[in-house]
Parts: sequence; structure tokens; C-alpha cells
Amino acid sequence: MEQKVMGAFTAIILAVVIIMSCILIYVPNMHIIALKIEDSKLTGGRVSVMEMLRASDLELRGEGEETKDSVLKGHQIRLTLPKNVTSASVNIEDIYVDRTVAISINGIGKDYFEQYPMRGESNNIVDITYDSENLLGVIEITLDKVLEAKMTSEGEYIYIDFVDPHEVYDKIVVVDAGHGGNVPGATKMGVNEKDINLDIVLELKKLFDRSGKNIGVYYTRTDDSNPAFENRVGLANDSNADIFLSVHNNSTASGRMSSINGCEVMYEGGDSTGESKELAETCLDHLLKELGAKSKGTVVGDEVYIIRMSKVPVALVEVGFMTNQKELENLQDKEYQRKAAQALYDAVLEYLNEN
Repeated sequence: MEQKVMGAFTAIILAVVIIMSCILIYVPNMHIIALKIEDSKLTGGRVSVMEMLRASDLELRGEGEETKDSVLKGHQIRLTLPKNVTSASVNIEDIYVDRTVAISINGIGKDYFEQYPMRGESNNIVDITYDSENLLGVIEITLDKVLEAKMTSEGEYIYIDFVDPHEVYDKIVVVDAGHGGNVPGATKMGVNEKDINLDIVLELKKLFDRSGKNIGVYYTRTDDSNPAFENRVGLANDSNADIFLSVHNNSTASGRMSSINGCEVMYEGGDSTGESKELAETCLDHLLKELGAKSKGTVVGDEVYIIRMSKVPVALVEVGFMTNQKELENLQDKEYQRKAAQALYDAVLEYLNEN
């Protein structure tokens, strides 16, 4: 009898321990669960909060420099973080080609700005929109030019500043992977030019990412998207880039397979400084050396919109001919793509060092 009582008592104790363990695991999340339930009852959708910033801008100007300094601490925008939300929950993504900055904050709901109004100045800001889903708030800021977004945190506040890229980097390079989305470029044997262009650019990105050099490299696309021509060349012009490099692959005029092969680089003939041609020649030299390809020379490409409209030294590289069977095979080879990327990387560094 005594053994049965002890057995039952042990079982009860074990059950209590299990229940308490479960409570300890889930209790920290109960606050979040409650917030999500409350937030789901609110109506949402992307809304503009630009007027809030404009009103704050006017208010701070009216209250004088001392008040503005005490609120902004020398920064442009101040956001307040709710309790239980830290700066580690904030992520900033610069979408340079669209001149937008997306600030994601994990832990804020649809009524975030009702509870925590934004303070700041509206310089260079065209619009600000806000949306939240499942307590992930996204503040999207549209700028009037290409700027770098910088975040500073202090206690419950985070501060956002927008600065000229040349204040951050020694040099600015814009890299464009030609075509994309529903514009495949040359298509041969089921292979799309847009994909090869992007593969080479992504290999080039790896080289810049691990270079350790203070070079700001902006990409018109790193996925299967198709930015407008105006946005591609606009990214180079608005950032006052030192180089605008566009990566493509060639095709015969008829589109038929042929023996024509080799590297060709287009440049802006209207560039009176000669810098565009110099950049093109440097790219061609490195491609021929790295790939062992035939030279198709440098060619004036002013009929191409992004070349004609570029205000900075520009080179449009045609790595190879997709209408040549051997080059088409090479262009699909990962090692060949890496070599092409290495050639372009070396060419960019050489040009920047000499200029």
C-alpha cells in the first residue's frame, strides 16, 4: 500500500515538473502571441506616412535648433522602439536601383506609428510608406537620389541618416547584368542570355564582397528582375559612379548559329574625355588574357540607351557569342564564368588605380 502511494506521488511530481517545463518554454512567447492576436484585429495595408514626417519637420523647425538637436541628436529621422523590441530586430536594405530604403522591424504591428510617431526632417525623401503583417513592420522610404542609409541606436531610439555614397566609399562602381525578367536577351538551345549575364555578375559580386577594399558596388539586379533602362543608367548617374559596367553576351545579326566568336566591348563615343574608351579597352584586354578568347575589338555604342545616357565612364561588355556552339558551351561553364568575372574585376581595379 505504501509503495502504491509513493508511486502515485512520484507520478504526480513528474507530471508537475513536465507541466512547469512546458509553461517555462511557452510563457516568454505568450506576450508575443497576445500581441499578434490583438494586431490581427486591426485593419492594415500599405499606407503613406509622409505627412507625419512633414508635420514633424515643420514642428521641429518652429521649435528651434535646440529642440531639434535634443530630439534628433544630429540625425535625420528618429524612430522609437516599443518595449521588448531592440535594435537587433531592425534590418535595413538599400534598393539602390529604385532609390528606396526598406527598414524592417520585427515586433511592431499595424498601429505602430499611432503609438510611436516618427520625428525628423524630410530632406531628399519623396515618400514613406508603412505596412505590417504578423508583427513584422516594413517602412519603405523613397529618396530623390541614390543615398546610403545609416542606422544609429541609442536606448529606445534608432536614428536613420542618408548620406552621399562618396562620403562612405573611396570609389563607386555600378554593375549591370543585362536583360532579365520577361526580356531574356539572346536565346539559343534553351539558354537565355539574361541568365548567363547574371551568373557572371554574381561571380563578380563574390570577388568584390571579399576584396576588403573600400569600394561601393551597386548592382542593377541580383535576381531575375528587369529594371527599366532609365533606372539602370540612372543608378550610375545619380550615384556619380566612377564606373558603369554592363555585362552582356553577343549574337549574330541573324540569330543563326555561326563560326563568329570572341569578346567585344562597347563604349561611349561621345565621351570627349576618352575615359569610356579607356575603360572598354581595359576590360577587353583582361577578358582576352583570362579567357584566351578572340578579340572583336572595342566599338562605339552610342545607339545603346544606357551608353548614350551615361554621364560616367561606361563599358558594355559582350563576353562571347551565344550563336557560336563552342562559346555557348563555355558561357554555361561555371569555371569560365568565374574567369570572366575575374577579368572584369581586375579591369575595374586597374582602371580605378590609374584614374
